[in-house]
Amino acid sequence: MITVVVEGLDFAGKTTVCREVNARLSEASVPVTDSLTCLTGGFVDRLLDLVYRAPRMPSWLRSTVYHLGYVPDLFPALRAGRGRGGVLLQQSYIHRVLAYDRASRRNLLRWAAQQLAGRLAGQVDLFVYLECPLDERRRRYLRSSDPNRRDDLRFSAAQESFEERLEFELRELVGRNGYLVVDNTHGDHRKTAARIVELIEQLTERR
Repeated sequence: MITVVVEGLDFAGKTTVCREVNARLSEASVPVTDSLTCLTGGFVDRLLDLVYRAPRMPSWLRSTVYHLGYVPDLFPALRAGRGRGGVLLQQSYIHRVLAYDRASRRNLLRWAAQQLAGRLAGQVDLFVYLECPLDERRRRYLRSSDPNRRDDLRFSAAQESFEERLEFELRELVGRNGYLVVDNTHGDHRKTAARIVELIEQLTERR
């Protein structure tokens, strides 16, 4: 099975791109499985969504729960579809959790994530990072049909310095871990998905 991670900050276009990748692979009769971990569905997705929408939850507790979100990645047998062939498609990975810890200066949690990041990165065949500036991501949020108090705060002017620091930290981790960086500022998800599918096909041919 080929494992693909599509990473990016909130409203960078991960869900839209993954949906298009899934559709293209399905049309080509390639089995696609959404990972049980992070933001792609299942119990982890529901847990993290509850935490995400709790604006009064202490930041250290929220971060701890997000760390729990990648625990299934430590045990490949727990991840959906292992051993069935095809493609395992996952939105987000340990690097985004680590970037939040670094931006928030949570040193203990950052240490834990750093110890595991290298091991987990070895399980992934293709990393893709969707780059999208804060102003455009904020516009997408304001146009979205699912506003919430947490995002209202996150995309406010008061949080700009943190968001910029977060983007810097994630971008540094992306460069260090061999991500394919794709500019998704204009939201051309079909073009981005086509590129990802082409890379998956190349990986498949090599096996």
